[in-house]
Amino acid sequence: MSRWRLPYPPALVVLILSTVLMVSGFSMLWPLVTLYVHSRLGLPMSWAGAVLLVQSAANLGGNILGGPMFDRWGGRRSILLGAGAASLAAFGMALTHGLGPYLVMTVVLGVGTGLIYPSINAYAAQVWPEGQRAAFNAIYVASNVGVAIGSMAGGLLAQVHFWLSFTVTGALLLAYGLVVLLGMRGPAFRRVGVERRVEQSARPRVASSGLVSLAPWLLAIGLFLDWTAYVQWQTTVAVHMQALGFSISRYSLLWTVNGVIILVGQPLVSWVTRRLPRVKPQILVGNLLFILSFVLLVSARSYTAFLAGMALSTFGEMFVWPGVPAAADRLAPEGRRGLYQGIVSGAASTGRAAGPLFGGVLYDRFPTTVLFTVMIAVFVLGLAVLSVYDCFQPEGGSRDPALPAAP
Repeated sequence: MSRWRLPYPPALVVLILSTVLMVSGFSMLWPLVTLYVHSRLGLPMSWAGAVLLVQSAANLGGNILGGPMFDRWGGRRSILLGAGAASLAAFGMALTHGLGPYLVMTVVLGVGTGLIYPSINAYAAQVWPEGQRAAFNAIYVASNVGVAIGSMAGGLLAQVHFWLSFTVTGALLLAYGLVVLLGMRGPAFRRVGVERRVEQSARPRVASSGLVSLAPWLLAIGLFLDWTAYVQWQTTVAVHMQALGFSISRYSLLWTVNGVIILVGQPLVSWVTRRLPRVKPQILVGNLLFILSFVLLVSARSYTAFLAGMALSTFGEMFVWPGVPAAADRLAPEGRRGLYQGIVSGAASTGRAAGPLFGGVLYDRFPTTVLFTVMIAVFVLGLAVLSVYDCFQPEGGSRDPALPAAP
C-alpha cells in the first residue's frame, strides 16, 4: 500500500490550522458590532456604521504596518504583536463599558488583526514556494472555515451575554499567539527564508532602490474595486431582499450556500486552474463571474435568482481572493514580500470600508437597478485595471508565470 501523505508541507498545515483559530476568534466579534452598539449601548444605527468604519480604518493601518514588519523582523514577531494586541482588546471589551472605551478597543483590535494578515500571506509563499496559488488558496479556505465557525459561535454566545463573546474571542486570540510562538519554528519560518523563491533569478532585483513599482498598486486598485462592489452582498443586498419580502433567515441561507460552495467547489476550481495555469487569467475569470452575478441582481426578484447570483459570485471570489496575493508575491522583489502583501491586504480593507458607504448612498438616492448597474461598472473598471497590472512590472521582473493549481 502507498503511504498516505499530506497534500501540504507540515509548515503550511500549521499555518492553515492557526489561521482557522485566529479567524474564528476575530469572526466572533465583527458580526456583532452593529448589534452591540445599537442594542447594548443604545446608540443610533449611524453610530454603528461609524464604528465599523473606524474598525476598517484601523485594520488598514495594521495592514500597512504589517507588511514592512514582516520584511524587517520576520513573521513571528509581527504576528505575535498583532495577536497580543487583539487579545488584549477583546478582553478589554469584556471589562469596559461605554462607547469611548469600546472605540479604543476597536482600534486596537483592528490594528492587531491588520498586522497579522500580511504575514500570513507572506508566510504561505515562504513555507511552500513551489505551491504558489495553491498555498494562498489553502489560507483562503481556512479563513472561510474560521468565519463560519466564529460567526456561528459568536451569535450563540452573544445570546447569553456579550461579555461571553468578548472573553472567548480574547481566549482564542491568546491561544493563537501561543500556537504561533510554539508551532511556527524551524527553517521554514525563519526570517532568512523570506528570500527563498522558485526561480530566484526571475525575481526583480530592485529592492535596493527603495521604490515600489506601479504593478502592485494597480493590482491593489483592482482588488479595491472588486471589494467595493462585492461587499454589497453583505450590506445593500440584505436590505434589498428584505424590501422584496424575503426573511432574514433566507438571506442568511445565501451565506450558508457561499460557505458550502467554497468547500465543495475546490475540485472544480482546481480543474480550471490546471487549464489556466497563469494567475492573471484566473483573476480575470473571477471578475467576469462577479459581473455576471450582478447582472442577475439587476432584475432579480425570485429567490432562485439571488441563489444563482451568490453561486456565481462565490466562484468569482474563489479565483480572485487567493489569486491577487499570489500575483503580488510573484511581483515582489527580494526583501519586499511582506510589503507587497501589505499593499494588497490594505486595498481589500479599504474596499470593505468604502463599499458599504458608497452602496448605501446609492441605495438611498436611486433605485436598486441603478445601484447594481453602477457596481457592474465598478467590476468592469476593476477588470480593466487587472488586465494591465503586470504590464508595469520593471524590466526583468516576473510578470505572470504558470502557477501550480490547488491540490
